[in-house]
Amino acid sequence: MRKGWVVLLVSVLVVVFGTMALAQKEIHIGVTVPGLFSPAFVEMKRQAELKAQELGVKLTVVSAENDIDRQFEQVRDFIAAGVDGIVITTIDSFGIVKAVEEANKAGIPVITVDRKSFGGEVFYHEETDNFNAGRLCAVYVAHLFKDNPGPIEIFIERLDPSVDSVEERYQGFMFAVSQWPNLKVVAEPNLGMDVGKAFDATINAFQANPNIKVVFLPGEPWLSGTISALKQLGKWVPRTDPNHVVMVGVDGDQFAVENMIAGYYDFSAVQAIDKFVANAIEVFAQYFKEGKKPPVKERYVPVLGLCPENLDFIKERVWGYRVYTEQKGQ
Repeated sequence: MRKGWVVLLVSVLVVVFGTMALAQKEIHIGVTVPGLFSPAFVEMKRQAELKAQELGVKLTVVSAENDIDRQFEQVRDFIAAGVDGIVITTIDSFGIVKAVEEANKAGIPVITVDRKSFGGEVFYHEETDNFNAGRLCAVYVAHLFKDNPGPIEIFIERLDPSVDSVEERYQGFMFAVSQWPNLKVVAEPNLGMDVGKAFDATINAFQANPNIKVVFLPGEPWLSGTISALKQLGKWVPRTDPNHVVMVGVDGDQFAVENMIAGYYDFSAVQAIDKFVANAIEVFAQYFKEGKKPPVKERYVPVLGLCPENLDFIKERVWGYRVYTEQKGQ
């Protein structure tokens, strides 16, 4: 009987001290993002660093500069460094699969955010409800022109179809457009994921279709080049001007907010993308410190529809507005 109690006591002590050791061990998380060309990824990195500091987690964040091969090597570097967990916002949902599989073989859990990996075992995934983000942009356009028989010509800056997030936004937009016969997409060049292509694509689209009334941006980092092109074409005019080109897009970044406040931008499907990596760090911290797994494997975060009519009411919930006011020193 005494021997049984001794065995039980030893077992309890092993569990207790094992848990304490796990809790005291410094957690190291490696994060790779596509690039810091996007204000969303810049803010994502900043919020992740704040969360890591709050939770006492060591964080290494690297930028792949929109190069999937570089991102693959970054994941390999994390594996070689023996990180506890890896967070990936991938450039290519297909191209990242082998990297995820290598992390799986090394026993390192992987969380994907914003964009999926189309293979490998993912511990947790979080992204925007991208289909609905695109759909809401089209719904806003449809209501603006509900009394206009059309055709209302639309230019879409289509991005790389292999990136699931932007492709789902495109599909959502096209689904909604198909519900209104007065809306007509007349140009949808593929810009890949190169923000530098926005200017020429916009010039070419308007030269071929001078009656375009709407521009849809599946990603607002392409806004700057689009604005430059519209200015050159003499079409960058405020919403109060009858020649105004309606601008709708997805992200909710500070440039969209700034131009909406100035009276030029019409609608943004605002993501909570700034918190995605921070949330992933929290998931890992709970897992490594307490053994808790996330209650779901995938989470799709609703967007917030931002337009001039509701800007004053919801701006405090928009990450781009926060960045905009910080940059303005307000």
